[in-house]
Amino acid sequence: MSKILVIFGSKSDSETYNKVTKTLKDHKVDFELKVASAHKNPEEVERIIQEDYSVVIAGAGLSAALPGVIASKTIRPVIGVPCEGNYQGLDALLSIAQMPRGIPVMAVGVNQAETAALNAINMLREHDVISIIGNKNETPVKDAVDVFSKMNIQYKYASEASQTSLNIEFVYFDEPVEKKEQLVIYCPLLLREDDKAEAALNLLKHSNHGLWVGLNNGVNAAVAAVEIMNIKNKYEQNLLEYRKELR
Repeated sequence: MSKILVIFGSKSDSETYNKVTKTLKDHKVDFELKVASAHKNPEEVERIIQEDYSVVIAGAGLSAALPGVIASKTIRPVIGVPCEGNYQGLDALLSIAQMPRGIPVMAVGVNQAETAALNAINMLREHDVISIIGNKNETPVKDAVDVFSKMNIQYKYASEASQTSLNIEFVYFDEPVEKKEQLVIYCPLLLREDDKAEAALNLLKHSNHGLWVGLNNGVNAAVAAVEIMNIKNKYEQNLLEYRKELR
């Protein structure tokens, strides 16, 4: 099975990253653990990410720049683990999830180490199609479809998550998000008139399972899905050309 990079910003995050590595060991998955800070030793982060990994699990607290910095330097899927510091980890969670369009990090909930590890393992399995669960008339859903069309990626609309698909689900927080065993990237939706600071607490509340991209960010949900599909380098050229266009 392919190698997973586990990289955290500080040894003070050891309680979280030790849970990640324990889960990977229990499932007999090959991984490497590194500790390096995006702020304090960026050259070391740069060197580490040049090595060949299939999936990256990156964790940090406070401003939590590490997962996003790594995502900017790779087309491998990046799972971000916010570590609790202040504000119950809300600052780290938003730093990780709210990435610019086109450079995704898939955030798990605060300190959700096992969730990160299990989803990384799931990513290593082959997925033949992407399922979109959401209203095709919503702008974020259209944004995701535009990415797939541009990259010639096969997708379908579905009413529920499938075990054989890589699933993207667009969700409002007006009701609890049901926990699923399938590989699901969640894209939270919010109406413009409801876009207040207090609404960020919904992400903190509901992200105790699954993988999350930023608010209304169908682009990042789609690009993250393609990065997962590309683990065997099937869509490498598509992703590189997309990154070139972003620049």
